[in-house]
Amino acid sequence: MQTVNRLTIAIIGMTDTVTPEIRMAWFHAQIALDGPYSASVIKSEDALRFSAAIIDVRYEADVMLRLTDQLDEHAVPYLFFVPEAILNSETGPFVLSGRSEDIENTVSALMAQGGGIRH
Repeated sequence: MQTVNRLTIAIIGMTDTVTPEIRMAWFHAQIALDGPYSASVIKSEDALRFSAAIIDVRYEADVMLRLTDQLDEHAVPYLFFVPEAILNSETGPFVLSGRSEDIENTVSALMAQGGGIRH
């Protein structure tokens, strides 16, 4: 029996961040999106079950620092994303959307980080 291994990426952001269309596009790209989770509920031990994380850029600096410290502690690669809904009003390098170009850019940058503390 053939097994399909999917990369699991935690989404840390607002509840409306991942639309059904986005989730389906990433599913077809063989990537499982887990969440979205609120930054306030992510604990260090939770970070171990994700292959990587994508964090909404709209969090305050103190929240971002706590999250990135927790992810670094467990060598979980992460990036920050701009929700598609604010794409035209705010700028950012990574967009969480269903477009294959955005998916490829995000996953490539996460995988290029490898493991270990980098930040």
